[in-house]
Amino acid sequence: MLGIHGLLTWLSHHEYMMMLVILLVSLAGTLLFVGNLFAIVYAFGQSIWWGVSVLFIPLFSVVYCVRNWDRAAYPGKMLIAGLTTAGLTYATLLILVMLYPV
Repeated sequence: MLGIHGLLTWLSHHEYMMMLVILLVSLAGTLLFVGNLFAIVYAFGQSIWWGVSVLFIPLFSVVYCVRNWDRAAYPGKMLIAGLTTAGLTYATLLILVMLYPV
């Protein structure tokens, strides 16, 4: 499997792809951050235990949003969009590195 060093080396030779990856990862990170903040607020509004769980357990906000979709659809959509964007960016980058080696 290709490591992070290989990905960074490939990106250093393809500047426009690096800018696109930075843009997409920044978008994904923003969606995840804001979605997680909204999920924390919604979870504390429902009960203290949901709030503490979402606050301290990584990615538990996704579980909360899916289980309480009627209340937390807005942050759930942001979290799912952020995870999908990050995952697709990584998968596409891996494919491009394998297809076009340096």
